[in-house]
Amino acid sequence: MEQKLIKGVLPAIFSVYDKDRNVIKETVVRLVKYHLDNGMTGFYVGGNTGECAVLPNKTRMQMLETVKKANNGKGKIIAHVGSGNIDDVYELIDHANELGVDAVASLPPALLAYYEMDEIIEYYKIIAKRSKAPLFAYVTGVLQGDILGFAKKVSEIDNVAGIKMSIPDYYTFGKITAECGERLNVLNGPDETLICGLMEGADGAIGTTYNMLPKLSANIYNEFKKGNNLKALDLQRKMNKVIDLLISANTAEWKAVMTLMGYDMGYTIEPQRLPDENYLKVLKEKLEEIEFFDLI
Repeated sequence: MEQKLIKGVLPAIFSVYDKDRNVIKETVVRLVKYHLDNGMTGFYVGGNTGECAVLPNKTRMQMLETVKKANNGKGKIIAHVGSGNIDDVYELIDHANELGVDAVASLPPALLAYYEMDEIIEYYKIIAKRSKAPLFAYVTGVLQGDILGFAKKVSEIDNVAGIKMSIPDYYTFGKITAECGERLNVLNGPDETLICGLMEGADGAIGTTYNMLPKLSANIYNEFKKGNNLKALDLQRKMNKVIDLLISANTAEWKAVMTLMGYDMGYTIEPQRLPDENYLKVLKEKLEEIEFFDLI
């Protein structure tokens, strides 16, 4: 069995920037410390939670630079390099190469419905060849067809280290870990079913909720690994109360939780609106009802 590169829980860290799309470094440094101090084993930078679809490369590269510097070699750094424009993908890969990240990752190409499965595999071959760091591919809900077959083909690509499973289909998840788990470093995607992914053989997890609840998330992983499954399940249910409250929220509303925790989260890309004072007041009351602030 090959050594797995990524283990434990990693937050898909929020991108924090001002109205000019420049990263607010002070906040990012504080967030990195908060996560490391509370059990996170690395950072996933520039993914969906990091607003990859709407941010310019300038902001995404600033985020990666800031996280990597603040991390100071303590945790693993995965740079998400996917974009709607292939030239942007190349620029992001080259930048990640220059920084010396631990791994890169990418969602499948934009306009996924227009590509055949072999073309998606070719996309990952292109990234894997250009990247100096190992690549993590993605399984999402929009990836149709033979998912197990896709995972097998991805596992055969040189320089592919693993796959992020961002679907709640744990029957397919289990088939992939059973057949490809020795070769692929499999990471769980859905936060609300972290314990399910671990039960089916995930080596770790990446998610949005871990931004707010790093200690709780790390404890789910650690208790499971120690064989304390009922304790892990109890912690998962506590985290899911928060997810239930926010599952329909947009990125700005998720980031508003961090605002209530004392972080300057900056701006959001228009036309998404920043939550106003009334929204923050109501959100705080709802979080207090589910004892969120006790969990952090």
